[in-house]
Amino acid sequence: MTNIYTQNFVAFKAGQRLIINQGGQGSSKTWSILQLFYALAKYRFPEKNLKFTICSNSMPHLKLGVLDYFNKILLEFDEIPDAIHHKTDHYFKVGNSIIEYFGIRDSPEKTLGPRRDFLFINEANNKITYEDFDQLNQRTHVCTSVDFNPRSRFWIHDKVMPHFKHKLIKSTYEDNPWLPKNEEANILWKKDKKEFAAWWKVYGLGELGSFEGVVFPNWETGEYPEDVHSMYCLDFGFHPSPDAMVKEYIDQKRRIIYLDEQFYNYNQKPEDLKKAIGECVKNNEEIIADSADNRMIAYLQSSFRISPVSKTGLVTEWIRLMQDYKIIVTPGSKNLINELNNYVYLDQKEGVPAKGNDHLIDPARYGFMRTFTGRVPTKAY
Repeated sequence: MTNIYTQNFVAFKAGQRLIINQGGQGSSKTWSILQLFYALAKYRFPEKNLKFTICSNSMPHLKLGVLDYFNKILLEFDEIPDAIHHKTDHYFKVGNSIIEYFGIRDSPEKTLGPRRDFLFINEANNKITYEDFDQLNQRTHVCTSVDFNPRSRFWIHDKVMPHFKHKLIKSTYEDNPWLPKNEEANILWKKDKKEFAAWWKVYGLGELGSFEGVVFPNWETGEYPEDVHSMYCLDFGFHPSPDAMVKEYIDQKRRIIYLDEQFYNYNQKPEDLKKAIGECVKNNEEIIADSADNRMIAYLQSSFRISPVSKTGLVTEWIRLMQDYKIIVTPGSKNLINELNNYVYLDQKEGVPAKGNDHLIDPARYGFMRTFTGRVPTKAY
């Protein structure tokens, strides 16, 4: 357990009614709150019939983040997740207590539903409103926990902190000694680079930034269509970033972009990348790759039908064109969903996105560019 777990536990023991966790990438804030919920249910109040509620903006978001974490935590405590998980009714039975979960957008009526003892709102600035918080919090008897990456000011700064007694816990990657080395390296790589200064303030230091909203709000999870002509779009991972590939189909008539994450792999040698591609791409299907590494493209061309994207036009113009399309992402595309939630504007007026959360979004743009090349200005960004 990290010191962030300890700080949350100490705040609870001190009688804090509201605990706010503001933190950067990989700081353990979400993991620590989930550990605390389990420990309270299993060890501190084993005889009580308590109700813990975990919620986020949607069920797919919960499944790819919080529920994945919670299953791993259960295994670390020698629990068998399937033995205590009531999947149909969306709760875990821990001791005499239940730990339920739901997506607010999927089940909006639950914000007005039964009361609970403990509440955890995950990523509160991700499509969750103050009204959602207010309804859930006032129906919570003992303690509410909230976490978020501080991309910009939102309702918690203006409507909650000034008016609710609370404990604010700030955290960074340095608070998590068990952060995977690849992720730590990817964070540290951006530390002293000017183009990542805004990103570093938020995701490196856990301090309040001034980003201006997500770039692609018009997306949702859904199934990838069958029997369509897909492209495979590849971004090369220059250390310490990952190699990332997405499968893409663009329905021009209905103005829908379908995306399915294929891989998101760190520290691959050329032969590792070749193997990873071979496990995804069959029957001589087309691959559109980042044009920044012609040597790697030449190496892969002996095995695949791969070609570099022509990087004509402003990136900002391509993004504006993509924003006219609805984006449907397969539920298993964990890293892509995380990127879409965190791909925000550095300068919304100029349409400039912040760098750092785009390893899969960039290749999705390459596929879009290949489809519509010639329809935007030819000036480079």
